[in-house]
Amino acid sequence: MKIKMRNRINDRMMFKIRMRFVLAAMSALIVMQAVIIFFSVYNSYSRMVAKSDSVIAAAYEGIKSGADNIDADGRFFWVSTDKTGRVTDINTTYNSSVKPKAAARYYRDVINSGKENGFYEGYRYAIYESDGMTTGVFLLRSANIDMLRKNAVSMVLISASGLGIMLIILIFASGIIVKPMERGYQKQKEFITSASHELKTPLTVIMADTDILQMDDEDNEWVHDIRVQADRLTGMTNSLVSLARLDERGENINRIEFPISDVAQDIAGSYKAMAISCNKEFVCDITPELSFNGDENGIRQLFTILLDNAFKYCSDNGRIELELKKNGSAIKICVRNNVPSAADINTDRMFDRFYRADATAAAVKGYGLGLSIAASIAAAHRGSMRAYAEGDNVIAVEAVVK
Repeated sequence: MKIKMRNRINDRMMFKIRMRFVLAAMSALIVMQAVIIFFSVYNSYSRMVAKSDSVIAAAYEGIKSGADNIDADGRFFWVSTDKTGRVTDINTTYNSSVKPKAAARYYRDVINSGKENGFYEGYRYAIYESDGMTTGVFLLRSANIDMLRKNAVSMVLISASGLGIMLIILIFASGIIVKPMERGYQKQKEFITSASHELKTPLTVIMADTDILQMDDEDNEWVHDIRVQADRLTGMTNSLVSLARLDERGENINRIEFPISDVAQDIAGSYKAMAISCNKEFVCDITPELSFNGDENGIRQLFTILLDNAFKYCSDNGRIELELKKNGSAIKICVRNNVPSAADINTDRMFDRFYRADATAAAVKGYGLGLSIAASIAAAHRGSMRAYAEGDNVIAVEAVVK
């Protein structure tokens, strides 16, 4: 049953990785296709506008010179007014499909818009002023606009079809691409679990032997060192086993409703004596009567890890703050503590396994696994964690669980 459950969890995790890969690839393809379509349509539009403006300029030169026959590549008309705004000329000879009354209306509308050129009712127009006269030249471009629109729609449809085909290919390809990752991840977990279990037996024997040796010679410093290192290896092994179990379990946790405010108060109470003994200030801002649906033991472990981490790395005579509050539909847990040169700490790496800052690695005991375990607990509750500096001497570690 456990193997089947583990396989289901692994399958879900690999499925999520595959979907993220497909989503990332499809997003890149969609952006690329959108850019191609945009620049293709924009280029066609620009060429149409440039050609239309060239035709309108040629037509205006003919109008201005009073030519009897204006040679322009397109159907156009023009309307002219004097300084008072009175219409002096409406000529629809070169575009008989438009009536003089409609031509006058088009002219008034574009004049009122205040634009010197643009598109209106399928026409490209330009307004010219010369010798006290204002002339609006309108070139019919409805067919060109329709063609441009149809080309754009065709490109979108072809692109959508291509993206659909690529989606199918990516879904199948993702299984092949993720397969080595899945095998590597599985082997990594098996190695950690197996190595941790294999280490337990010799560590137990070493610790039992050191206990016997200490009974004969309590002050033997070599035996004492062996015992200290064995304890350290045991703690690291237990942490690795915890991480392996959390990875295997994923989001498949047993959720129950429990009073998280009471849990926070209970755990915080056990650290008050520690704060007094190490001469640190410990304050809590816990919103009362909050409840949470999740793994109570996991959340207790999360509180403990965050507070252990804060007390370990807090400056001498420093301050530690525990905050618990509602964050929309989630719960936010934030622990702050004083540290020297907080802005210089690489907070992005604080949740990496075995990572310990160079400045504190020698001075503070630990394995660099605590915050990794906390991050796995938060992830199992569909949440996240982050660390950041607040000012020059405060580090905040924040967990959001749902």
